[in-house]
Amino acid sequence: GVPVNSRVSSKIQQLLNTLKRPKRPPLKEFFVDDFEELLEVQQPDPNQPKPEGNPVNVLKGEPLGVVTNWPPSLLAALQRWGTTQPKAPCLTALDTTGKAIYTLTYG
Repeated sequence: GVPVNSRVSSKIQQLLNTLKRPKRPPLKEFFVDDFEELLEVQQPDPNQPKPEGNPVNVLKGEPLGVVTNWPPSLLAALQRWGTTQPKAPCLTALDTTGKAIYTLTYG
């Protein structure tokens, strides 16, 4: 027969050692148990700037009419409305006095 050399080259040994290692680190190395920290009430930073102005409230617009053929998604509805009513106002920004300063249209 063929004489067998019991010595393994360093490259093959390095490959074997690499294959023996786990492919992914254990899950607990990624998991940090910070549940107790989340329950603690954090004190605000005294140097943090304070909010200014009045609170912002959402205004309700006109109710939508009952339509039997609603689009399947919000994106489809916006697409349809934008093609049929491109000059209609979509969003209006108000200044601090309540006066409209910017109006975004669908088109």
